[in-house]
Amino acid sequence: MSSLVKPKVSIVRCDGYEGTRLRSALRESLDLIGGLGAFVKRSSRVLIKPNLLSARIPDEAVDTHPGFVREVAALVKEAGGLPAIGDSPGSFFTIKSIDEVYEKSGIKRVADEIGAELVRFDRIVHIDGYPIAEVFDKYDLVINLPKLKTHSLAMLTGAIKNTFGFVPGLSKVQCHKKAPHINEFSKILADIFSITKPGLSIMDGIIGMDGDGPAAGRAREFGLILASPDAASLDAVFSHIAGLPYSRNIVLKEVTERNLGCGRLGDIEVVGENLDSVRIRDFRLPKTELIYRLPSWLSGPIARLIGFSPVINEVSCKKCNICKEACPVGALTIDEHISKIDKAKCIKCFCCHEVCPHDAINIKRNLFAKMIWQ
Repeated sequence: MSSLVKPKVSIVRCDGYEGTRLRSALRESLDLIGGLGAFVKRSSRVLIKPNLLSARIPDEAVDTHPGFVREVAALVKEAGGLPAIGDSPGSFFTIKSIDEVYEKSGIKRVADEIGAELVRFDRIVHIDGYPIAEVFDKYDLVINLPKLKTHSLAMLTGAIKNTFGFVPGLSKVQCHKKAPHINEFSKILADIFSITKPGLSIMDGIIGMDGDGPAAGRAREFGLILASPDAASLDAVFSHIAGLPYSRNIVLKEVTERNLGCGRLGDIEVVGENLDSVRIRDFRLPKTELIYRLPSWLSGPIARLIGFSPVINEVSCKKCNICKEACPVGALTIDEHISKIDKAKCIKCFCCHEVCPHDAINIKRNLFAKMIWQ
């Protein structure tokens, strides 16, 4: 990529979600990449798409914080835009379930306060063979608000991965069934990203998650906001901050090699905070990251020896059946007597681990994995 057209990624520090200081930090992050006026025109319809994985309270750091969404929506209104807010969670879609997510995550309250339309991704259109939320094509601009988190299959869930939310509800399950391994799944994510490319991405890294994300990891204060018109560039900076090299970020590589975005750090202009000063030295990647340390020619054979499997903690299980509904291969049995995963059927996509609202599904290592993972 020519140095004349380097995409910009801004990094700004912010230590909380209090309105005045957060809005000031967001404004600074946007001014560093040209200002919100470069993206939002007067009377333009703007869809703000947070990461709303499931019905969690803000302090759990599973969903984009409602305070973050509120201040972005306020800035859109200030710029003359007409904000709407929407996403599709990862589990079974009903009007009741999405309303519960909006309510518990604090997003409904924000929409009411700011006067933003709250939209449901309940109708689909098929684009290039993928079921995409019909609302996607009704807006002049999509502002993508990913959460700074890990992901047990993709390693990190950032701006690119957040566009997977345009695939409504359990349609996501069919994608996982079709492509259970990250090498294949990254191609699907890149396809969907190419269809739904956001015009602007702003990452909520004030409080994020490391460890076994995207739902059962460790909530941590990082105090960061990242912003860019190029989602891949934002993810490249995030990946560097988290200590995941480009060579092991399979999703970012796929998008970059298909020229859908710029994922190579040397081709990106980082503005604001110095990149090395915000590097998180003790950032924990998911346990499953061990596989990605191996050269590609070894990863297949070794992956069959190094076992990582989802396991239900029956004490914590509330038998809500959300995990069962999300499983692409029907590997879960949940009834009044038992909660278990059929190892013979399980494809290790970790969808159950991702959507469980009670942190009742853990990632278990087999003996060989324990021996080499200390």
